[in-house]
Amino acid sequence: MRKVGRAALVAMAAGAFMALAGAADATVAAEPVKAPASPVPGKGPEVKQGQGPLWSKNCAKTEAGAEVCYVEQFAIATPQNVMMLHVRVGYLGPEGKPRLILATPLGVLLQPGITLVLDQDKPLTLPFDACQQGGCVAAAELEDGKVLDHFTSGKVLAVRYINGDKAAVDIPVQLAGLAAALKAVPAPKRTP
Repeated sequence: MRKVGRAALVAMAAGAFMALAGAADATVAAEPVKAPASPVPGKGPEVKQGQGPLWSKNCAKTEAGAEVCYVEQFAIATPQNVMMLHVRVGYLGPEGKPRLILATPLGVLLQPGITLVLDQDKPLTLPFDACQQGGCVAAAELEDGKVLDHFTSGKVLAVRYINGDKAAVDIPVQLAGLAAALKAVPAPKRTP
């Protein structure tokens, strides 16, 4: 199996991300993410976080020339080196509101959606918005104030989706450093 580098993973997920960030005319050439291998019954793939800081800043330009920046984190299955989850947070929603965007590999079951649990909060299920070459994407508005503060002060975001073999894939997203990383992506100034 061919190894996929971090830059390729960024490019693969960028097309779906740009559509949800309101920059549908962005063009990204990339190869598709390979669907994960079937899990061993009772045991999902081993997932690891990338080396270095948990959250890194990335920016992309739309065809209109606008720059869209966000912070991101990847969960990669080993030893296959396949992206299992790509998490982006930034001021990407309508009117520059904070938004969480999650991308899974292709081949997930769409109907159950993707389930999130922030620390010990009640589960929240999001529907998938689209599946494109880079994977299947779901998004949630984090709104201003309390919701964003609660999210950035959390410890772990538990993410669950169901793969094509009807097995649950559970991925813990470490939120340490998210608040500090978001400071590198300031909220857009709003006019009253």
